[in-house]
Amino acid sequence: MYNAARAYLQTQVTTAKPGDVIVLLYEGAIKFLSQAKIKMAAGDMEAKGLLISRAMDIISELDASLNMQKGGELGENLHKLYFYCNTRLLQANLKLDPKLIDEVITILSGLKSAFKEINQGPPPSMGIGPPPTQNMVG
Repeated sequence: MYNAARAYLQTQVTTAKPGDVIVLLYEGAIKFLSQAKIKMAAGDMEAKGLLISRAMDIISELDASLNMQKGGELGENLHKLYFYCNTRLLQANLKLDPKLIDEVITILSGLKSAFKEINQGPPPSMGIGPPPTQNMVG
């Protein structure tokens, strides 16, 4: 079962558009942080630490993928936000504070929603984009 799930995820990632991969990364980090809160409440400090580390790795990967030359101010702001998130997660891990994890989950959820919306483009009703195709019968 585990191998099948892993194969499915691998296929999902390798066939996804870059924007979709970013959304998947946010979802993964959020999932790990939610699990970390559960482990923290259960007193499983080893698992909590590993899950927070996985989320931090994802955030670091997102940060490393930023193109600061093309991203301009947005890239710089995302870099600062990722640094802030990882700093809060370090504090959450040391202080055993689930509220700090919640704060990062809120930030990542907002970014995920924004990237999802950007990736989907504007709704057709806004009149942005190419006109609808018409079938021309000759």
